[in-house]
Amino acid sequence: MGAFGNSAYGARGRLVKFSYIVTALISILFSISCICYGIWLLARRSQYAELVSPSLYVDVGRILVIISILSIANYLICFYAIFKEMRCIVTSCAVASIVIAVMLIIGGLIGLNFRDQLTHYTPLNLKMLTSLRELYGTHDMKGITESWDALQSNFKCCGVNGTDDAQIWKTSKWYMHQKAPKSLIPESCCIPSEIEECRTNPFGSATPPYYTKTCYEPLQNDLLHVMNVASWLCITNAIVQIIPSIASCWYSRLIRK
Repeated sequence: MGAFGNSAYGARGRLVKFSYIVTALISILFSISCICYGIWLLARRSQYAELVSPSLYVDVGRILVIISILSIANYLICFYAIFKEMRCIVTSCAVASIVIAVMLIIGGLIGLNFRDQLTHYTPLNLKMLTSLRELYGTHDMKGITESWDALQSNFKCCGVNGTDDAQIWKTSKWYMHQKAPKSLIPESCCIPSEIEECRTNPFGSATPPYYTKTCYEPLQNDLLHVMNVASWLCITNAIVQIIPSIASCWYSRLIRK
């Protein structure tokens, strides 16, 4: 009776098995939320990667998606192994969960390091200014052009920061290389309802037909927020992995085969 109580068929075994199933299902739901956020991050923010090199925040998004998918696959294999009482596979899944947790923690630390670099060390405003003046509109830098256009359209901003506002476009190679009549600012700077005036005479109106807000601070604040969420999702998901990992390892010891 004592041996049976300490087996997978006893009260302890049933409790451990139930605990694993519940915690694993919670972890799967959390992993799905991580996948959704990672996909959103890659779809909606990777377009600015050309302006923020090295774009570690894109790597964190990929880690969120790929590792969370591996986590769900590992749980599904472990479910099958537990119900079939395949001791070696259950143990392997427990080890795999620990490895996945470590990888997620690494992803979270990368994200937190990116936030620290962006706040204190990365001269994002200078990178943006250089790309605007030197690279926007060039044939071999279409990625930069698309990034700037997406940034200005989506954030409703124009230029970089402070005195480097919409007027800065007149110092860019894009402006200098145009043939007459020249556009003073890109169309992505223009308010959609004022597009005609913005094309012809953007600086001659009392009410500017372009976005007056500059782009540096909105982009920096957005990336800091997005990366804060992604980093803590990685770390929390790693912590959530630990409990079912312990439960599956314990259950594998109770399987008598």
